[in-house]
Amino acid sequence: MKRFFLPLILLCLTACESQEQQIKTLVNQLGDRAAVRRTEAAETLVKIGPEAVDALIHGLSDENPQIREMSAWTLSEIRTPAARIVPALISVLTDPDENIRVVGSVALQNVGTPAVPYLIDALTADEAEIRLNAAYALGEIGTPLDTILPALINTLTDPEWNVRRLVVRALATIGTPAVDSLIVALHSPNSDLRRMAERALNDVGTPQARKAIADAKKGLADR
Repeated sequence: MKRFFLPLILLCLTACESQEQQIKTLVNQLGDRAAVRRTEAAETLVKIGPEAVDALIHGLSDENPQIREMSAWTLSEIRTPAARIVPALISVLTDPDENIRVVGSVALQNVGTPAVPYLIDALTADEAEIRLNAAYALGEIGTPLDTILPALINTLTDPEWNVRRLVVRALATIGTPAVDSLIVALHSPNSDLRRMAERALNDVGTPQARKAIADAKKGLADR
């Protein structure tokens, strides 16, 4: 029995090492000059699934921008475990390459609802680039509204104009479901919040949104 058991352990270890090496090779192939080779590697890594996640996260810091970009998108296709993948993709939002930052934002949208709690946390990140891309992604994902809307409304007073601009865009993208929350913000004692809520309602542009703006202005005029 012992003679049989030892070769079996060695065989399992060899298989594990073989898959680990295969994954590393595939991640390197994400930087291949031929698009077809990059696509083949990405598709194979997606099929491997969560076992490829660590190597792909490592790929996000590769010196080759093509590997970083493809690693981000491949992680978003694997999607799980979100607790590992989403924070890694959020880190891509500070990549020195603007194109890769854009890919990181789109990749987060591709993950969808499981990314939402992490993106809401990212709205308070130190880096404005993370905050504005997180806001944009939340607007594109759009659900669950009961957690996304309060977070975006609170971020309308972000100290950075570009962040506030992307929050307004996110709320406009959500559209009609955001109107009631924006109307509440329109009557806030915070003048900055009122101003940005009006801008968002104007961008939503529905009759209800326009009426809310008109009513608020009339109320101020009557005081």
